[in-house]
Amino acid sequence: MTVLTDSRGVPQLVEQPADLALVEAATVQLVSMRLDYDRCRPSAGNTPPVPLQLMLAVDLLCSMERPAVTEAETIRASLAAAGAAEPRTGAVLAALGAWTAGDLATARDGFRTVVDRYPGDAVSLFAAHMLDFFLGELSQELPWITAAIGHFAADDPVIGYLYGIHAFTLEENGLIEAAVDRCRAALALNPDDNYAMHAMVHCLYETGRHAEGAGYIQEYMRGRASSTPMRIHIWWHYALFELLADNIQEVLACYRIAIRRKTSLRSAEDLDAVTLLWRLALIKPSLDLSAYWRSLFQDWEAYLEDNWYLFNDFHAYVTYCQVGEYGRADALLEAVLARGGGLPEGMTDIFLGFRSFTTGDYADAAARLARSFPLATAMGGSNAQRDVIELTGIEAAIRSHNYELVQRIRESGRVFRHRSPVLQQYEDRLAALRTSDNDTQGVLK
Repeated sequence: MTVLTDSRGVPQLVEQPADLALVEAATVQLVSMRLDYDRCRPSAGNTPPVPLQLMLAVDLLCSMERPAVTEAETIRASLAAAGAAEPRTGAVLAALGAWTAGDLATARDGFRTVVDRYPGDAVSLFAAHMLDFFLGELSQELPWITAAIGHFAADDPVIGYLYGIHAFTLEENGLIEAAVDRCRAALALNPDDNYAMHAMVHCLYETGRHAEGAGYIQEYMRGRASSTPMRIHIWWHYALFELLADNIQEVLACYRIAIRRKTSLRSAEDLDAVTLLWRLALIKPSLDLSAYWRSLFQDWEAYLEDNWYLFNDFHAYVTYCQVGEYGRADALLEAVLARGGGLPEGMTDIFLGFRSFTTGDYADAAARLARSFPLATAMGGSNAQRDVIELTGIEAAIRSHNYELVQRIRESGRVFRHRSPVLQQYEDRLAALRTSDNDTQGVLK
């Protein structure tokens, strides 16, 4: 093998000069979330260039699921054993090793160091961003990602996709106008940029433009294939907009037709299904969702043995509790606590708060979630995804007739910044609670 420098000044370990073209193409595929696995995956008769195998490992790890992590570690170990040595390759392998071992912070720092040494390394930049998202640390990422993107040329094929990454980071930090500008720039360059489109959807959510958001998603997704990156998650956003508008039948149809129509039999594609059903149950407790939950449990049942990442752990735990599998839920939490390093502050309260909610101990749920939801960023995910914790805390406080706690959560949280039919229902229930703590029939219906 030899080391050749690609068009961005990044050293690549390849067999022949022609491999560089494959590396350049795969780099664009990775940052656009369309990596060709068949070209990158080693097989009996095919040994792809080392950089492609590294990209495959990164993309596999972005699923944050144990089976994909295992495959990524096999690739990493094979390359290390084969002596794939060159400073940049070695540094990426070290970062991948930390990632597969579950040390996400060290992995993120490792990829950032690679970008600092090779500013044109879009692969390492992408990996570092995804790790910041998984760690819930996009607020710390903003200055770094802003500076890192500035090193790429305006005509670089990856620049539009990097704009999409930047847009999402801006949005998660509350810089909505700047995020929208970045989204528009990204989509002008690549109309199929799902990450930029997804960032725009978040901007619409954060500004309370629910009807506009639902229409935007419908228009964008019209005619797009089931293999569209982030398809299920984008439809989750659509369902969330419709849920806030109190269009319950549309939400249920979206759940059945789009969110549960999986691309592959992976539980990670059921993350959004969990919290959508949970929100439905909060907002419309009269709905019988038991069949939906039992079906969802079948996809999460094996997760107990494959637990690996806190955000996924939470969704599995909620599912177990919702169907009454408390022994399995307790075993999962014990496994999470035993993984090493302990849980970030507030995480145990979030898990147990949801457990208490399903058992009807609303006072305990409200107390736990009220003190822990401001700390929820540490579990990863987006602001919009984590809003379910705040909403559950408010619901638990209402059901336990704790007006003061409802007010405290409401005033310090995010959910009630905007108006919608469903949020108005909460306002009405809160007003009823304020006027008569004893009139539970009016409050709880």
